[in-house]
Amino acid sequence: MRRFIQLFAVLLLSFVLAACGQNDNNNAATDNNDTTENDQNQDQGQDQANNDDHADTGEMDDNNNNDQDDSTADMKDKMKQLDYTDFELEVSYGQQEYEAEIEQDRNTGEIEAEIEDDKINNIDTKGKEAFDKIYPNLKKLTIDRDTNKQDAIDQTLKAFDLPSDYTKFEIELTFEDNTKVEFEDKK
Repeated sequence: MRRFIQLFAVLLLSFVLAACGQNDNNNAATDNNDTTENDQNQDQGQDQANNDDHADTGEMDDNNNNDQDDSTADMKDKMKQLDYTDFELEVSYGQQEYEAEIEQDRNTGEIEAEIEDDKINNIDTKGKEAFDKIYPNLKKLTIDRDTNKQDAIDQTLKAFDLPSDYTKFEIELTFEDNTKVEFEDKK
């Protein structure tokens, strides 16, 4: 009989332990489901945040494109006010140099502007910023096909507020009809 009680106690204890183990498994499964749901919710939230970031970036790209379109249109409108489609200026002062240019592509109308390594004014810029610095000075020029060399040099130095003690001066202008005028001088 004692053996029977011991066997019954062992079986009962086994059932209790088995039942507790299943309950732990159910809890673990429930915990896993909760964790999975939380992870999914967090992932969805992160995906939404990423989508929002991309939407913001897209809006910024659109704004940048609009700004570029506006500035390109502005530069094109201003170039129409000039007699020139291309302008290049190089003035050397020994170790210092002033270089500025605006070029308009005849086919696309795209405009490139650059002030390169201007040691006199400490400027080195491209694009709209360079255009905005060059254009007002270029607008002051009244150089045409019949302008003599000294008048072209004097006008350019005055318009760009450059010293007259240069060692080398070069200017090249291209007119609407694709005629080019160049003036060079060395001292």
